[in-house]
Amino acid sequence: MSEIKDYIDRSLQSEYKELKNLSETSVTKITLYQHKESGKELLLIRSGYRNDEVFRKLKSLNTNGYTPLIYEVCSEDDYLYILEEYVEGKTLASYLENGEALSEKDIVKYVKDLCCALEILHSLGIVHRDIKPENVMIRNGKACLIDFSVAKLINYTRKDTLNLGTVGYAAPEQYGITESNPATDIYALGVLANILLTGEHPTTKIPGGRLGRIIRKCTDIQISKRYQSARELKKQIMKV
Repeated sequence: MSEIKDYIDRSLQSEYKELKNLSETSVTKITLYQHKESGKELLLIRSGYRNDEVFRKLKSLNTNGYTPLIYEVCSEDDYLYILEEYVEGKTLASYLENGEALSEKDIVKYVKDLCCALEILHSLGIVHRDIKPENVMIRNGKACLIDFSVAKLINYTRKDTLNLGTVGYAAPEQYGITESNPATDIYALGVLANILLTGEHPTTKIPGGRLGRIIRKCTDIQISKRYQSARELKKQIMKV
């Protein structure tokens, strides 16, 4: 066992109590812990997706509110272990499932927040690859992008070799056509915005006006015709 993994295990056992298992699949397991004295909660993630360098880059980030803090990262033979901030709030998926309507103003605000999150990730050379309602937490009125299990470092010289992402939100290039890049996340964000606004995928229905034009550009099949950066998209969203 590595020194870091040993440290994580000892710290959790002595200072934290296990609250519950939040999620478990054949690839990942997420467990919620709470500090015995302060009550502060954190996640222990065991991941079979070996995107170790993604989490090491994320660990360098300070508090920004748009992404969870990464406290520790440990690579072992079969799994990657991550100690991560527990973001308490309500996912956009919860709003949709409960039939709670969001105002256009709120949706535009959340899209701007997610653009800020993507600016941070893309500046580190990371593409998230799984933007969807379940992975956006609303905390104190601010959108926070979570779950980096299938995030990867951008490599423009090769195409994606694994079909990872969520059907409907995943851009065409995520199916092995070419390499995922910042415009891949722009595509998913456009789909997310459209579903929040209309309840439909953009292939079925797109709103009118400036927002509709923005979403149409975000979700273009051709990467070169989309917004090429989150900053460019945010600039247009701020004009709405």
